[in-house]
Parts: sequence; structure tokens; C-alpha cells
Amino acid sequence: MQEEKKNCLSRRDALIGAGKLAAGAAIVTAGVNGLITPASASKPAAFPWGYKKIDPQLAGNIAYENWYKGFCCYAVVTGVLVPLQKSMGEPYASLPLMAFKWGHGGAVGWGTLCGSLTGAGIATGFIAGHEGEKILNDVILYYTETDLPIFKPAAPKAQIKNVNTSDSPLCHISVGKWMKKEGVKFFSGPRKERCARLSADVAVKTVMLLNDWVDGKYKASHGSNVRDHGITTQLNCMECHGDDVPEPII
Repeated sequence: MQEEKKNCLSRRDALIGAGKLAAGAAIVTAGVNGLITPASASKPAAFPWGYKKIDPQLAGNIAYENWYKGFCCYAVVTGVLVPLQKSMGEPYASLPLMAFKWGHGGAVGWGTLCGSLTGAGIATGFIAGHEGEKILNDVILYYTETDLPIFKPAAPKAQIKNVNTSDSPLCHISVGKWMKKEGVKFFSGPRKERCARLSADVAVKTVMLLNDWVDGKYKASHGSNVRDHGITTQLNCMECHGDDVPEPII
């Protein structure tokens, strides 16, 4: 009899516990549902995110100042996207732009693709999607064939004497040639100033092409290196490889 009573109590406790658990689950579910507002449940923004025309000088000014806060990739990303955060709002407004700082120095200092060009690619990708690749291609061509920097800041943080044509989109080649011409070391004030101004130039050029693109006036000027050479390549192979240029297998 005592054992039967004990079992009945155990079953009753189990039922009470299950009831409490169900009630708790209902409360949690109601709480979670209450947190899901129409805004948070809305669909993601259609990609790409689009564009409104930007004053190129504004883009350059932002990029120049922000180079000293997060270096080249961050500088160009902000030069292009900060104006859009203000003029277009979401989804640009919620994009944490410092997340792209890693592109500095050719990707965390590895000296590969110049961070300013990485920044241009990030920005044009968000704005124009696949079409942004054509714009980036032309920005890279501009970078490699133009005597840079051109940009003149209103309040320069250092003075520089020289410009140079990189003939390469690679960070270590571009900055190395300029440093040799200027006669300065990497951590010098003039070298930093050169990269800040060059980042501004890339932001300006990117915005100019985007302005033409949104107006329907943009025509790509640079084609595919694969079509010309049978392999993805730069146009200055022999400068680094000498005569030992790898032969593509076609």
C-alpha cells in the first residue's frame, strides 16, 4: 500500500513537472514571437544594392582622411560607401565598414593586390554586382598606367615630391618603386602620405566611373588578359620574372 502511494506521488510529480515545462515553453515561444517584428522579419535587400551619384571630390576627401584611421582598403571603401550610407540609408547604413580594414598593405601586409583596389572591388561589388567587375577592371588599369598620386589634400599631413607609374596592381611593387624614387623608407611620413593620396585617387576614379554607370554612359575600356595571353596575368611579367615567364598550357 505504501509502495503504491509512493508510485502515485511520483507520477503526479512527473505530470506537474511536465505541465510546468510546457507552460515555460509556451512563455518562451511567446517571448520569441514577440521579438520578431515586421522589420526584422522582412526579406534581405535585393542584391546588388544600387547607387546614387557621389561628388568625386567628397569621395577623395573621405578616403584621404580615413587612410590615417584604417589604411588603404578601408579608405576607399569608406570614400565610396559612406556617402551612400547617408544618401541611401539601408542596407548600406548597417554595413560595418571597419570590417574591411584587413585589405591594408596588400591584405594584412602581404604586399599582394593594393588594398585601395581591394576596397574599390568591395564597393563596386555591393553597388553593381557582376557589372562592378568591369568597373574594377578599369580602375586597376588606371592605377597601373597613371602617374600617381594626383590628389591634393586641403591640409596635407606630410609633403611628397614624386609621382610614379606602377605598371602593376601589386602593393609591394607600386609602393616600392615610389619609395625608391622618393628616397624614403616604408614607415616614413611621406610614404604614408603617398598611400593616403593614392587611395583618394582610387576612390575618385571609382566614383567617376560609377557616376557614368548610373547615368548609362559607362563603357568598359579594358578587356580580358586571358583573351590576350591565354592565362590570368598582369601586363608586366618580365619585370619580376625576367626571361623565366611561366608558359600557359593551352
